[in-house]
Amino acid sequence: MSSFEVYALAIGANLSYSSASMVFSVYARRFSSTWINQVKVMTAFLAFFLAMIFTNQMVSVSPHILGMLLLSGFVGLCAGDIFLFRAFTTLGPARSLVLYSFQPLMLGLYGFFFLKQIFSLNQTLAVICMIVCIFIFMLERNKLTGSWDVQSFIWAFAGITLDAIGVMLTREAYEMNAGLETFQVNVIRCLGALLGFLLISPKSFLTVTRDVWNLRKREISLLLGSAIFGCFISLALYLAAVKHAHVGTLTAISITGPVWVSLLECLYHRRLPNKFLIGAFSFFLLGFYLMIIA
Repeated sequence: MSSFEVYALAIGANLSYSSASMVFSVYARRFSSTWINQVKVMTAFLAFFLAMIFTNQMVSVSPHILGMLLLSGFVGLCAGDIFLFRAFTTLGPARSLVLYSFQPLMLGLYGFFFLKQIFSLNQTLAVICMIVCIFIFMLERNKLTGSWDVQSFIWAFAGITLDAIGVMLTREAYEMNAGLETFQVNVIRCLGALLGFLLISPKSFLTVTRDVWNLRKREISLLLGSAIFGCFISLALYLAAVKHAHVGTLTAISITGPVWVSLLECLYHRRLPNKFLIGAFSFFLLGFYLMIIA
């Protein structure tokens, strides 16, 4: 798989997740961050399971890899997204997702020490460009509110960190068994997240199901549609990219999310992009160009 194809998969995953995050933030405020996360994972688990059965994409998995993927789902999809969705309720999806710019540093160190992946000069400059975007958005936040809102950024950063750990565990599983199929991996990860919700609150599945059933049909369609795009499609594309990519530069593309959400918010509120968004988008384009030619 070429670098362009890998990065295209990653961008598709980030656009799917970031678009759905606007809906996730609404239901996180209405119910709770745990509630919307559980709906997301339950929907994705069913979709991945049906896709795995339909495509017959299954291989034998050792107990060690099984445990690693279950832990990956618990850490990333359960705990990580609970923290991230809590940040959504105060910062909004765009400002929360911008912290994904720090993932290249975390995963870049992981790739250097454990996968023997070296950053080229262009890759290093690309990651720097992506990280600059976060400071632009944080500067905008401070100018608009007069506060850095540190607590909310801590929630978001905790979510991003746990998600990065989940990605590391998944990549380790791929390193141990290159034949692992994407749908099967996602089924196991979603199962790990569902076990996490079961530990948090055994009765939560009945409560969530009842709450969803009591929503209006239009709300149910919007909720389940966002879960399909924000978890099933985004994870399918992202883990396909993770299997082949340089992990540091791959996660640098995650800045696509907040830039895209900010553009959607501009369209929704019928306002032109401000200088902060234009600046962040310019750095993103430069960073992406450097990754493509690396």
